[in-house]
Formats: sequence, C-alpha cells, structure tokens
Amino acid sequence: MKKLIFIFTLSLGVLTFYSCDIDRTPFDSITSEDLANSETSAFNVTLGTYSRMRAWTENWHRLFEYPGDNVALSGTTSDPLFFSYNFNRIPNSSRTAGFWRSSYQIVVATNQVIGNVPEGSSPSNNQILAENYYIRALMHFSLVNIFGKPYNQGVNNPGVPLKLDAEPLNHPIRSSVGDVYDQVEADLLKAVSLFSENKTNVYASKEAAWALLSRLYLYKVDNQKAAEYADLVINSGRFSLLQTNRLADYPKLAPESNSETIFAVKFVKDVDYESNGWFTIGSLYANVQGAGWGEMYASRPYLELVREFPEDQRNKFIQPVVVDQNVTWGLFVRNNLTYGWTELTPQGEDFVYTHGGTTKLVEKEFNERGGISYHIDTDEGKKQILIDKRLDLRNNFPKYFILKCSGQEDQAHLWSPVVSRLAEMYLNKAEALAKQGQNAEALELVNVIRTRAGIPQTGLYNLGNLGGKTVLDVVLEERQLELSWEGHRKMDVFRNGRMMDRRYPGTHLAGNNPRQTILANENAIIEFIPEDQLLVHEGLTQNPG
Repeated sequence: MKKLIFIFTLSLGVLTFYSCDIDRTPFDSITSEDLANSETSAFNVTLGTYSRMRAWTENWHRLFEYPGDNVALSGTTSDPLFFSYNFNRIPNSSRTAGFWRSSYQIVVATNQVIGNVPEGSSPSNNQILAENYYIRALMHFSLVNIFGKPYNQGVNNPGVPLKLDAEPLNHPIRSSVGDVYDQVEADLLKAVSLFSENKTNVYASKEAAWALLSRLYLYKVDNQKAAEYADLVINSGRFSLLQTNRLADYPKLAPESNSETIFAVKFVKDVDYESNGWFTIGSLYANVQGAGWGEMYASRPYLELVREFPEDQRNKFIQPVVVDQNVTWGLFVRNNLTYGWTELTPQGEDFVYTHGGTTKLVEKEFNERGGISYHIDTDEGKKQILIDKRLDLRNNFPKYFILKCSGQEDQAHLWSPVVSRLAEMYLNKAEALAKQGQNAEALELVNVIRTRAGIPQTGLYNLGNLGGKTVLDVVLEERQLELSWEGHRKMDVFRNGRMMDRRYPGTHLAGNNPRQTILANENAIIEFIPEDQLLVHEGLTQNPG
C-alpha cells in the first residue's frame, strides 16, 4: 500500500498521516496541486479521512461513555481508561493522547481538502468540501467537550487549539470554549450550504450537519435553535424510527440498512475486525460467540430504570449471564455499595424469601405510571432488588453484559458507532422545549420514544403523573434510557449542572480516592491536556488539577 503523507507538528513535534486501505485499493501520494486539480484525488483523501475515523471512535467512545453512570467496571486494570472511568485523571494517559492525536490527524486531513479544492467549481467538489467541513466540525466539537468545560460554565474558559490549516509550522494555542463552538457552528453551516448529494448514512450529509447543529445549540442552551434544527431532521423525510420489534436489533443492522441512523462510522464485516473483535468497544462490555472480555457491565441505576417496565425493549440491550436456571436471585445493594443477593422461591406470579427465620412475600411497588419495582427486607433494612436467575459473577459483580455495541451483521463485536440518530432529535427537541416551559409538548416527544420502546399507554407521561419530577428530569431520564452507551450521558449530566451520582457497585469505588459523586463545576469533569503535547507545543496550557 502506498502512503498518503501530510506533516503537521501539533502532536509530538511531527506527525505523519497514512491513508488507510480503502476498499483494498491503493492510491498514489497526493500533493496540494493534485487536490486543487483533481476531484478524484479529493475524493480519495476524503475516503481516507472516513477510514481514519474508525480508529478515532475507540477513544471517542471511552472518553465520553466511561465517566457516566450507565457503566460499572468489575475489576481494576492497568489500561489508562480506568483513570477516565473513575475520575482520577492522569496527564500521561495514552487514551487521551490517542484521542487528541487522531482527532487532529483527521482535522489536518480535512484542511488539506478545504484549503485546496475550489468552492463552486463543481457540484461534486462542493459535496466533498461539505463533507470535510462536517468532519472538521465533529472533531473540534468532540475535542472541546473532552478538554474544555461545558459551554454554559463560561465561554471564556480554555477550549482546544483551532487548527484551520494544514501548515506544519503553524501551532495554534488554545482557543476559548466559545470560539471553538463558534467555529464548529460556522463549519456546520458552511457544510449545509454546500451539500449537493444524498449519500448513505455512512457519509456526512446535510441532515447530519443539522443533527450536530441541534446538539451544539442544545449544549449552548440556545433552545430555540436546538429545536429548530431537530425539526429540520425530523421533517426531512429521510429517516424513521425503527419499529418496536426491531429496536433490539439496532446494533445488528449494517448502518445503511438502518432507517434511524443519520450518521455512523462504518465498520465492514469480516474486514475491520479479525477473530470476531477482541480489541473493540463491545469486547469490554460482553463476551459474544466466545469473543470479548465482558468486564464492564450495565450499572445498577440503569438496570433499575429500564426494568420499571418489562415490556421496554431496551431491556434487550442487556444480557444477564445466567449460570443456573433453577435458582432465582433477588439482588440488592448493601450499604457499603457492594452486591448482595437472596434466593427467591416462585409462588404463583409472586416470589417469597426467608428473612430472620420468617417466610415473606416480595413486595411490589408501582409508581404513578405503573412502573414496577421489587423490595425485600434485609439485615440492613428494606432494599430494592433485581430479580434474575442465578448469575455468573466476576469479582462478586453479577454479569450484566451490554449488547448495544456488538453483533453487527452477526459478527460478534462488529459495530458501526452511531454519531447521530433520529431518536436523539426527538429528545433534543424535548429538552429544548422543557427549558422554554413548553412542558406538554416536551412530554409528547418523550412519549414518542417511550411508545416506540414498547412501554404501554399507562406508562406514558402527562403533567399529572410526574411523581415529583420536573419535565426536564423526565427528559434527561429518557435520554439516559434511550441514548445509553452512545456517548451522551456524561455531557447530559454536567452541561445541565447536575451531579454525577455513582453510588452503586463498581470498581470506580476502589482505591484510595474513590469518587462516589462528581459535581458539574469540578475540574475533574474534563481531561488533562496530554502531557507530551505540553512538552513540544509552546504556549499550550494545562487544565487545572
């Protein structure tokens, strides 16, 4: 394979960029002159950029998802992902360094196209430019949300360097959070103005740009525009929510076959992952077809939330690993935030158990919408339980495998990470409306998602059955249910000024400095700038400890 080389000294002094093997077809080295004069060259460079995004998604997912409250790691690890997971960040993490490096590699590749392809020279050139503007926006937006504080905590807070050219000796310093957001907005609006084709959802599109603009405005608390751009996607006619009976198959579908996906980073069956994918995002979440470690599980809070309604199809994204079908457990959380369990005996449609020498009936409690929870007496008082057959354990953590990042086209851990999908647009608009006081309308949108999930009519929300929650509480809870393990939860909590509550079992509570709760204004919510960048990049400043 021949090499496509760009040189840029932002990362580690000098970085060399290689095109990936696109469709197994090599292409020659491409110069700036080639890019200016050849649509084919610009197309090939852009294909190489899409290919680079596959490696980028690994750390992108981990840095956005692991610090949330949907996951529970079952052991400690030497992998620096552990320090992002437990909010004890380190400045020399290979995960953050890799994310920084791959993001700016992709940015420079887009700048080569943007800087050398003449706008307006042809519809196909405009399309290629639009795709590159979108990708550049996605990279800067992702970077600023990992290394910069939420927008509404101060637009003048340090963001990340804005790299808007491919010049190797141009070393930008950190721009403010507000300036980075402004550039992302400008790039997305520019992209919207240039798109000329409707490609499949593994390429950037006008709708993908609208979707990212909706998210951008939501993060900026520009609620009117967040709702406006969500509406543009919803009303575009290009996408539809998967049917209820297909929802559990969401990750199993090739992205081009999924009517709900707006943009995904494409992974190819039998090409991208050998041996069914041991070093993949899904491999940490589950063991599938004998592949994968299966060491990070669905968190207890998420399990309690999704199990309120057994009909909720999102339960199918979680696989309890049963080792004995003849034994039923009631699993509870002890006061020291470890798991305990009591054996239950079926009695008709109910269960009984023994406590203090007395046989008791498992208590059922129903909330205002008919959602169910189960409770038993323990030596530490009354506890909510999850009812499962006897489960396999790892370090005393019951295994609740997460299947949302595995199984594409029946390959164990193949998955094309979703950047945007239609359900998010409904929930973006719902959140925006809730913040503008349009509560009934916000609940209608939440109920679209709940209905699609299979929740019965009685389980839908109205202004009279909130049970002490605000409408915004309801929207954020539904975002947690629907967008779990897609990289949203950390941002949803902190950008809304809320506390990340991790008072549940998991090895985030291990070690000498466990963090049970993390406040939105803490420095720990953003990652350190990679230490090696500070050594070679004059003027680059570190985030506070």
